[in-house]
Amino acid sequence: MKKINNIIYDNLDYFKAYLIKGQDGDVLIDTGFSSSRKKLKRLLDKNNVKLIILTHAHLDHVWNAKYFKKRYGCQIAISKNDLENLDNSIINSIPVNKYYNFSAIFANYFMKRIKIEAFIPDLLLEDNQLLNLYGLNLKVVSLKGHTKGSIGILYKDYMFVGDALVNRKYYVELPYQMQNKIEALASVKKILEIKPKLIFIGHENPIKFEKLVNSMKKIETQ
Repeated sequence: MKKINNIIYDNLDYFKAYLIKGQDGDVLIDTGFSSSRKKLKRLLDKNNVKLIILTHAHLDHVWNAKYFKKRYGCQIAISKNDLENLDNSIINSIPVNKYYNFSAIFANYFMKRIKIEAFIPDLLLEDNQLLNLYGLNLKVVSLKGHTKGSIGILYKDYMFVGDALVNRKYYVELPYQMQNKIEALASVKKILEIKPKLIFIGHENPIKFEKLVNSMKKIETQ
């Protein structure tokens, strides 16, 4: 388990969820895949989660949302533009380039055939929406591309971006599959304009802003 200021996170089977500790309640960013539940539950049992924010509707980020809502009595928030993706049967992602054709095909096949516990979000989020709650000041940032309603959450000098970025050893990339590549690239440029000190992502270690800047030429030619 790792902690940066009041942000707690850990590896959950190649997935990361983030708990932001507030004065009178905590916010969980994403909920992990089915295999993440047991380990994440041990963390949440020791804290006071009041709100779950889902960066996008892919099942490896929303799988445990209904379970945790029932267990902790918390609310669930997601972009209004990703509601249609909560039904995995309509997801149709494209590869970022020809080298990822098979991976994108497999992801579409896999997601369309697995059903999660259905849930109705309590809060529908919009771009630039401010969430001032539990002693935390958060801002919603639209990062569409990976899905139609992918969002980032800005907190102080930190930004949680879900699967908008992938962190390789020496460089940063776009995700291997998405719903709109042009929008995905525009979202990366939006992150650059915001200039967060540290970028928390869904599947690898956090990205320092300077590494993203140095990777832009590669990202633009993917």
